[in-house]
Amino acid sequence: MSVSDVVKADHLTPGAYGAVGGDPVRIARVTCDVVQVMARKGRAADVAAALLASHEVVLPGPGAAAEGRGMTALWVQPEGWFVVAPRAGDGVLAGALKASCGDAGSVVDQSHGRSVIRISGSRAAWVLAKSCRVDLHPSVFGPGRVASTQLFHLGVTLRQVDAVPSYDLMVFSTFVTSFIEALCQAAEETGYVVA
Repeated sequence: MSVSDVVKADHLTPGAYGAVGGDPVRIARVTCDVVQVMARKGRAADVAAALLASHEVVLPGPGAAAEGRGMTALWVQPEGWFVVAPRAGDGVLAGALKASCGDAGSVVDQSHGRSVIRISGSRAAWVLAKSCRVDLHPSVFGPGRVASTQLFHLGVTLRQVDAVPSYDLMVFSTFVTSFIEALCQAAEETGYVVA
């Protein structure tokens, strides 16, 4: 089965593909809300205090992610973060974050504009290394680390979720089909399982 058969109309067809045997990676879409939070000039401390009080999340610094109550904050730029949480419905997370931040921050729901793909398995870093400019060696990049980089010539926010390793790859939704096809092609050599 070709990669284009695996990825049809923005959906992944479950199954095992590529090389048989060995140690395949797992590829899956993650259904979640993605909200961008930007502190207004001079108000980063206010935004951080508000989100700590309301959602028990400590906004992380450069290159890091932090877990809060039912959500993860990813540093994406100075005084700017993505907040990712399980899907709660259109605007629910954004509304909650806006209520917390008040006028100290700008909150934009990116849930329809960003897609998250997870790749996991002992050879996931090896598959990503075919196109990734970030050193994914465990001594350099581990769980809780975040980077903005390019994969397969597309801008991606990359987060290592755990030590398996599992990686979440956040890409613009308009490019997700092309991105998944490129990721599947890169994984053919190891084999991959679509969940």
